[in-house]
Amino acid sequence: MDFLLSNDHDIVWNNGPLTREYTTQPFTQTVAQRLKIRLLNFYGEWFADTTYGVMYWERILGIKQTSKAAVDLLFQQAILKEEGVKEIVSFDSTFRNRQYSLVFQVKVVNGEVTQPITVQPTN
Repeated sequence: MDFLLSNDHDIVWNNGPLTREYTTQPFTQTVAQRLKIRLLNFYGEWFADTTYGVMYWERILGIKQTSKAAVDLLFQQAILKEEGVKEIVSFDSTFRNRQYSLVFQVKVVNGEVTQPITVQPTN
């Protein structure tokens, strides 16, 4: 079960009960929300699955010289790990002064394409 999150990544409450995303949102939005959660989590941060997230310390922050291509590949691999993702349709990123951001779209398993998903993990 997924809970609906606001743009600030807070759980949405409607007069008391939690809003369950799978009953209120299209599948593309559910996958997009899951992707943002995955890409904003540090690898090993979540106690229930220490293999979840992106290897920020191991592959980005803990290395003096990290290439944009290496960071792009790391994020693309994380995107493709998410359940429901069939393929990456578009991917555009910037990496300046150790600040990384990306905008991408994916095709989900039912054939639909998500709206552009923006992630700025290092801001």
